Amino acid sequence: MWHVLQVTVGKEQAVAEALATLPEFNIKACAPVENRLIRKGGGWETKLYTLFPGYVFAQLKYTAESYYSIKKLPGVLRFLGADGLHPDSLTYIEAEWLRALANEGKPLEPTRAALNADGEIILQGGILKSFTSRIIKLDKHSRKASVELSVCGEKKIITLSFVLEGEQSEKNEQ
Repeated sequence: MWHVLQVTVGKEQAVAEALATLPEFNIKACAPVENRLIRKGGGWETKLYTLFPGYVFAQLKYTAESYYSIKKLPGVLRFLGADGLHPDSLTYIEAEWLRALANEGKPLEPTRAALNADGEIILQGGILKSFTSRIIKLDKHSRKASVELSVCGEKKIITLSFVLEGEQSEKNEQ
């Protein structure tokens, strides 16, 4: 089952990597990231951005031993759940959304889009195309889409970027 760990903001990737150092628990962990488009100096550039700041997703068999081994890792604050000792798990659909956003451990690239004759945004390819029914806002100016998902039954809004056909971006990863 997939569980959610609350971690120190900025330590998501380090915690996900540290979980892999616990081979006795066979943990698959991820902290989805995106090469986000940022407007800077009159142009567009990309910057690595964590989609769920402060959270790491871990697929594991939850036991007392796994709890204490994970809890002592630097940056781990708690398991999400009513009391922290009995963690909530992702539903099937939430786990599927996570698999898409995790992108096999690679950063998501901005979705390709174009404008139709009426000036409406038409998604042509990329992660947003998989989440069209979950998009609550598309901002043409900032090139960002707000997507509503649930995590352990709680509503979360994440932001994903898109690039309009014909635009160029410079890569400046942090």
